[in-house]
Parts: sequence; structure tokens; C-alpha cells
Amino acid sequence: MLFAFCSYISAEPWINTSDIQLRSDIETLADIGIIKVPVTSYPLMWAGIIRDIDSTNIQDVPVEYKNVFWRIKKAGKAAVSTREKKLLKFAVSNREQALRSFGDSSRHKMELTANRAGMNSSLAWNVQINRALDPMDNDRVYFDGSYIAAVWENWVVSIGSVEKWWGASWDSANLISNNARTPFGLTFSRNYSDVSDLPVLNWLGQWNITGFVARLDDDRVINKPNFSGLSFSFKPVDNLEVSYRTTAISNGTSDLNGTSEINLENFEDKRINAIDFRWRLPKTITSQHFPSSFYVSATDEDQQSDFSSLQYGVTSSFKVFNYNWRVFLESSQTKPNDLDIDSFNATYEDDIYRTGFRYNRRAIGSTFDNDSKVVSFGVMGKLTNNQSFVLKLQNILINQHGNTSEKDLNHTISSTEKKLKRIAANWKYQIDRHNQIEVKLDYTDKVFDEYERQENKFNIGLDWSYYL
Repeated sequence: MLFAFCSYISAEPWINTSDIQLRSDIETLADIGIIKVPVTSYPLMWAGIIRDIDSTNIQDVPVEYKNVFWRIKKAGKAAVSTREKKLLKFAVSNREQALRSFGDSSRHKMELTANRAGMNSSLAWNVQINRALDPMDNDRVYFDGSYIAAVWENWVVSIGSVEKWWGASWDSANLISNNARTPFGLTFSRNYSDVSDLPVLNWLGQWNITGFVARLDDDRVINKPNFSGLSFSFKPVDNLEVSYRTTAISNGTSDLNGTSEINLENFEDKRINAIDFRWRLPKTITSQHFPSSFYVSATDEDQQSDFSSLQYGVTSSFKVFNYNWRVFLESSQTKPNDLDIDSFNATYEDDIYRTGFRYNRRAIGSTFDNDSKVVSFGVMGKLTNNQSFVLKLQNILINQHGNTSEKDLNHTISSTEKKLKRIAANWKYQIDRHNQIEVKLDYTDKVFDEYERQENKFNIGLDWSYYL
């Protein structure tokens, strides 16, 4: 049973957005200085992390975090195993999940998932079928999570639907998160984040670039536009990661003239740009017993005079009662700072692409969509080798000021302003090498969702996974 919890989760060349405890362990080692690759773009490639782990002398790891080191080493070895992984998962809850953050895997009141994954030295694949009961987007059968990926020199190229998360935040991401379902598309990324051999570029330090192009094929005002993005991350110094990211919606067809469809190739793209920083705090501030980092992300939408969204937070690791813990305190705002009424309903919106940066009735970026302010506190604990626990406390303001015009009637949570408090807890237990359960509890002090995903203040869910 040693390290069983992290050893039987997946066989993939990357780390996906479903395992918050694995991410917690990775960032703990990054804050210690053991993991040196950029760690704020998911899927996060295993190759560089495994190399950093293998090149580390265990004597250089603080005693409080040796077990974290061994967990990552075991998880990496299992992830790149050539043995095929087969999984059946059943998830049930009393309502659809209205708010979705890093680490969440299920979406609907009841869903059944089956997948088969494998890899060799040059290819990786996953065939995944999802069957949902009465989903809000009416897609009862879908193939999210399926992909085929190939390694070519230092590049990994994949075709499929793989969830992404861009940024150092934990509860919500400005640009791309796992809140919305992922459209089918092409994705590429560097496999190793090696320093450039060119003298003019080696000041960048370890760097990575990842990009994608997909088509938004849901029910939209503009039919089937392209959705694309590019993220460039680098570490000019060992304790600082800087990222520039951009996403765009372009092309598509529409009957904007009221008579027949027109092609939008000549219209200006709808684009959001972001700049992110993740700074590993020096030991003089936190001490080696509390490795910590500070992060901030700001987006600019259509060259506005102010940030269209802003996030910042601090996260730290420590060991108490012989358990490893990680905490974060995070602030998210998806509205420009000025108080002018015209600044509302700006983020994720556009006069031409009126559905905005949304897919299947969910915001592609922020969990809370536009005009929202949220403060979140979270704590993650590795209780034993096969148990983990997550607790989050949130103060939430959704859709401040409400909708103000016809084009703004797209908010994916509420058409009116809602203020609420939320507490969410998650307990995951690996029973044996085949069985894992996850219990989820969620309470808000009021019903806030207007789109039939929330009938009461409580949500109780159970996921059962069986690894064949």
C-alpha cells in the first residue's frame, strides 16, 4: 500500500487538472527549490519534473518534506509507465456542480465515465466516454478527456479534449480554467523546459511555450468560431516565474445582417492578454520550514484603460501533526477597478462575438464569470499515504451590478447581483489498488445559481473510481 494513493491515478505524459494534492506536492518542492521547471501551465509535463527529482540528492531535501519528495518520485514513475490503465468511475450528487475549481473532476448530478489510457516512448492516448444524467448543456454523451499525443524531439503535440489551467491561482483562473468543458482541438507544448542554447536568449532561464487551437461548436450567436491561445513562461531567476499569455476568438459565421450568413474573417478578433508572476519568497521571510510563494495575474481586454481582471494570492506549505499541509489565500476580481457603470459587463464580452469567452454555458476563464469579486481561503492536507483532504472558505460577490444591456445577458451563473458565503470540503481515500472514493460537501448561505444547477444550499456528492 505504500504511496498507493498517487501510484494508480493515471498513465499520462502530463499532470492534468484533476489532482489538487499532486499539484500541492509539486509546488511544495518548487518552493523549496528542488523542482526548477515552470509550474503554472496545465497540463504540466512530467518530463522536466522527473528529471529535477532524479537529479536531487535526498540529503538536500528538508526532513519535513522528504515524504513529499518520495510521493512525487513514485507518482512520476507510475505516470510514465507503459502499462495500460483502465478506469470506471461513477459520480453522484444531489445537484450539478455550479462552481468548479482546480482539482474538481465530476460535473453533473450523475455521470458514468470509462477510459483506457496508455503510452510508449513516442505516443500516448486516452479513450474516454462520459455519460451524464440530465446535464444543463444537454450533452448526455461526450468524449472530454480523450486524446492522442505524440512526442517529436522536444515537443508534445496532441489532438483531443484535455482540460487546461493557466496561472498560479488555485480557486479560479482568469484566462483558462477547468470550469468550462474543453472543446476538441490541437495542442502543443515543450516537453523539457531547457535553457536556450542561444546566448541572446539564455537569460530567460528555464522556459516553456504551449498553445492550442480549437473550434467552439456549442450553441452561440456566432457559429463555430475558432478559439486559440498561446502561453510563454520563463524563469529569469531561480525564484521567479513570469508568464505572458493570450487567447482569442476569431472567424465563424453569423446572420448579423438578418438575411443570410456572413463570414467574419474580416472582423477583428476578440482577444484577452494576461501577464502572470509567481515569486518564491526567500527563506529570510518564511524560513525553510514554511516554503511559500506569492502570485499575481492581470488581464487586458481590448486595450482597456484598466485591468479587465486581477488575481493575487499567497500559498505556503508546512508540517503539523506529522501531516503535510498547504494553504492559500486568494483574491479574484473580474471587473476593472474603476467604478464607472460602463466598466461593468466588460470582461469576457464583445459586441460581435456576443456569447463571449464561454462554452456550453460556462465561462472559459473565471469560475465566477465577469463582474465578480471573490476571496478564498483553502487548506489541503495529506493525511496518510492514501488519504487527502481539502477545505475551502469563500466570500463571493457574483455579477456585481447585474446585466445592463441585451448583449450582456450571458452571465453563466446569475443575471442579478448575488452575495454569498461558501464552505466546501473534499475527502479522498484510496481503499486499495483498485478502489478509490471521494466524498464532497458544499454549502452556501443562499441559492445563487439561476440555471437549474442548484435547487438548495447543500451539495453532497460521492465519486467511486475502479482501476482495472
